[in-house]
Amino acid sequence: MAYALGILGFAVWISGTGSTGPSRRTTSVRPGNNIHLLALLALFALATTLFIVVDAYTMTAGIIIAAVLSWYLRSTHTMARDAKQSHLLASFLGLCAGNLRAGLTMVDAMDYALANTAQDNHIGPVLQTAARQARSGGSGPKVLIDAPVPDLQRLGHLWETSERHGIPLVALIDQMRSRISSKQRHRESTKAALQGPQATAVILTVLPLVGVLMGTAMGANPLGILTGGGIGGLLLVVGVGLDAAGFVITHKILQSASPL
Repeated sequence: MAYALGILGFAVWISGTGSTGPSRRTTSVRPGNNIHLLALLALFALATTLFIVVDAYTMTAGIIIAAVLSWYLRSTHTMARDAKQSHLLASFLGLCAGNLRAGLTMVDAMDYALANTAQDNHIGPVLQTAARQARSGGSGPKVLIDAPVPDLQRLGHLWETSERHGIPLVALIDQMRSRISSKQRHRESTKAALQGPQATAVILTVLPLVGVLMGTAMGANPLGILTGGGIGGLLLVVGVGLDAAGFVITHKILQSASPL
């Protein structure tokens, strides 16, 4: 039962860290929360059943695999989300710069850009709030500086610097948009160059499983030994742990080659 409780605690941690940013500040009950609760209860029931059927070593190996897989999916989702946000913000800044050159104020330029640029659930509401605050006499830059997105924080600092020192904001926005576009090109070229190493990392990760399947096909019983407890179960936990550690380290190295 301790392992089942461990899986339940891990699932609660995953559910609690799945949302970032302003959504944590809201306390309203959403329909998705019921789905998450049902998923947690189902996972707990599955963990309890597995604990009865399999031994502790196999259960531990399963927890390691589930933890690494969950971490990888969340990391990939975060990278894709950040790349999408950078692309949308670059388009937004391009429209803002064009309207500022045409003589509009920053608030009017932001309203036009928001109306003509697709926004996601993270940067869109923050930009809209900043525009409303500035139009009503509040501090639009302050809203951006307090945002959880680093690029929005930079935009807020540039806006604040322009108002404080009288620097033309269009030049600062052009420079920021150029920097974001350069990072996007670097990210895309690096991603294309790393497709080979990424495929190699996946192959090396599943290679032990291929060896187990080949042993089974040759008439041996590697699965029975590894899942039968004792020395075999200990070897299973050590092997899965080393394989998972190698996969995580490799993914971190490849990820550091294309920083956001």
